[in-house]
Amino acid sequence: MKKYISIDIGGTAIKYGIVSEDAEVLLKKEMKTEAQKGGPAILDKVIGIVEALKEEADAGVCISTAGMVDIEKGEIFYSAPLIPNYIGTAFKKTVEERFRIPCEVENDVNCAAMAEAYQGVGRGHSSMLMLTVGTGIGGAFLERGKLLKGHTYSACEVGYMHMDGSSFEELAATSV
Repeated sequence: MKKYISIDIGGTAIKYGIVSEDAEVLLKKEMKTEAQKGGPAILDKVIGIVEALKEEADAGVCISTAGMVDIEKGEIFYSAPLIPNYIGTAFKKTVEERFRIPCEVENDVNCAAMAEAYQGVGRGHSSMLMLTVGTGIGGAFLERGKLLKGHTYSACEVGYMHMDGSSFEELAATSV
């Protein structure tokens, strides 16, 4: 059975563990993100997690993260000021070069939407909208079972909508 290191990077907590190829959670842990320390510090935490778990799960690393993600590069291309110096954080390149295992990176709300469509309340529905309110504000939309990403990987990024001289996220997130 293949086992994957799974890491979810939010503005408040990094939740991580080991997940089987059958989506069974085998190990579950959590640590503070300390987002104010910025992208390089978060990347260091990810490296530490992979280092600690690589002997137990070497099929690959799955990272869901706040911010807009270039899924081809596995890199953050836009982020709210909640995480300083996050833009340019190259998770995929760093993990693959250092540990020689595959790594995939996706926006956290897109991951949540896909999980709900696969095993949650969205199961069996052809379309689904996911909105999250937490440290930030996020959105994702699945149409005919496929995640709508847009040509710039930013479809449904509702938290970054400009409103009243600010952004929806800055006006409504729980971090404000």
